[in-house]
Amino acid sequence: MRTHYDPTENDEFEVAKNLLVRRCAEWADRQQLTADPFVLAAALDFRHTGIDGRLAFWTTELAGKFLLVWMPRTVSARAEEVSSAPNSLRTLIRYLHHTELIEAGSDHLTDIEAAITDAATEFPQAMSDNGNFGLAKFWAMTAIDSGVDPTDHAAMNRFVERVREDTVEYDSAALQRVTARHIDGDHVSPGQAPMVPPVSLPPEDELAETTENSPLVWRLRELVEWLGRDGRALTDTGRLKLADARELVTRLNTGDTIDPVLGDRTYRTQSSAELTELGLIVAWAKKTRVVRVVKNRLVPIAKARPLLRDSRGLWNKAFDAIVELGDEILEPPRYGPAMPDMFFREIVPDILRSLYGMPEAFPVVRLQESVWLSCGFDDLDESRRGLVRKLTDNEVWRILRALDLLGAVELTTGIAEQTFLADLAEDPTVDDGIGALQAAERGNLSTTPDSGAGPVDLVRLTPPATARVRIWLLDEGRYAPLVGELTEATPAQLLGTIAERHPLEAAREEIDRWLSVHDSDGPERLIDAVRLCPFRSRAPPCSKCWPRTQARARLYCGGCVRITCSGRSRSRTW
Repeated sequence: MRTHYDPTENDEFEVAKNLLVRRCAEWADRQQLTADPFVLAAALDFRHTGIDGRLAFWTTELAGKFLLVWMPRTVSARAEEVSSAPNSLRTLIRYLHHTELIEAGSDHLTDIEAAITDAATEFPQAMSDNGNFGLAKFWAMTAIDSGVDPTDHAAMNRFVERVREDTVEYDSAALQRVTARHIDGDHVSPGQAPMVPPVSLPPEDELAETTENSPLVWRLRELVEWLGRDGRALTDTGRLKLADARELVTRLNTGDTIDPVLGDRTYRTQSSAELTELGLIVAWAKKTRVVRVVKNRLVPIAKARPLLRDSRGLWNKAFDAIVELGDEILEPPRYGPAMPDMFFREIVPDILRSLYGMPEAFPVVRLQESVWLSCGFDDLDESRRGLVRKLTDNEVWRILRALDLLGAVELTTGIAEQTFLADLAEDPTVDDGIGALQAAERGNLSTTPDSGAGPVDLVRLTPPATARVRIWLLDEGRYAPLVGELTEATPAQLLGTIAERHPLEAAREEIDRWLSVHDSDGPERLIDAVRLCPFRSRAPPCSKCWPRTQARARLYCGGCVRITCSGRSRSRTW
């Protein structure tokens, strides 16, 4: 029984939902528990449309959100018509525990039930407050109050006309609240985000050692030490004085060129504003909150001293601050359209998410292509398209070099793995989801070992960056599995999770780690979990052939359980 379905798998989700609702209702009837099929289906819809889409993952926060936010926003029913919702939700979660479908990482059953009890006292008011409705529900309930059946399309069309003619009575104050919330983007069902693969991370001490060696962490500490207790005076425009900048360029080894020589002519550096790498480091220090400007002096922040000693904490704060450095990282627009700062705030996290969990280094040209398509410059005429495309590609490189300075990415050259080329069509005229690429651009993306084009630029996340992006994803409510986090899971939770979401190598490592904790009876417990599962897609073969199949069940390559049932002519690999 799968407990996650992509948004495109509507039919599969509906089949699974109906099965779960029916089985849960039958179980509840035997246990003499409340189980309204309508509410059970609504709860599964709520989880399916959540950002992680996991039907069997529940926490105290999710239980409260379903009862006090999602149902009041979306379910067009009066409070008394769905008064059983809290108890029905309680029954569903009890059933998920009973069948061991509940996902690892969910809150304890007693904690969720306590949260449901608390929410039940507020539920009638939340369902009755029309200012708490979603926009569609507000008008549906107004129609019902006016004696109109929302399922009667002709009647609803006439109702809409009456609304436009301002002949329908409604609560205008509540509508203002509903509309304002809708405009602000308060969407209770954000929709599923793409699933990310499980990642492996080194121990904390190794991550700390890696961040200790970050070029940026060293430079931030050197800058604070150079400032001293009293700091340094700035120019009237708020920049470092040129003499100080010259000293810092050498001390921090920024790579800026002072008084550059072109041919036989020397161009004197007039201002520290010309030293872009130094400017980036100073701006980064400000955004990381280890220095600040006070009365036109750049001074260290005393409260940041513990942070400066904590390389991991300092690195994480600098990592989070990179989205605010668009003006310092991007080149000023001189020749036409460029990546705006507000767009930069979206592009950097998107780049990092694209690299997250990749088993091999990612071709930079594919990142550049994705950013180009996202920028919306398609309406440019051909005379400007090439120049703007080149500028956009350069901006991606500026972002990657800043991430490299931090130690968040590794930049190399080599032959791109076939994994990154599999979705490219051989015919340049085919739109394969990447976009209508020019033939030359598609050729760059299609570099292969036998193409004769040579190596390409590659990029991959470092372990500290992977750990930090994972925190971002978790904060967004997304599911970002970490190999090794299932060691305390039940056998059913372990097998169900890796069957749905783990590639083979990650699944083997996960089972290896689980068996290392449950070594004495681990294999038998895994086999029993398969045999006892009440759902056919997770269940063992039929009882007639199970005894002889059990003899063939084995653990291989670290522990994947393979069951082959000749009686049904089918096999299942966990």
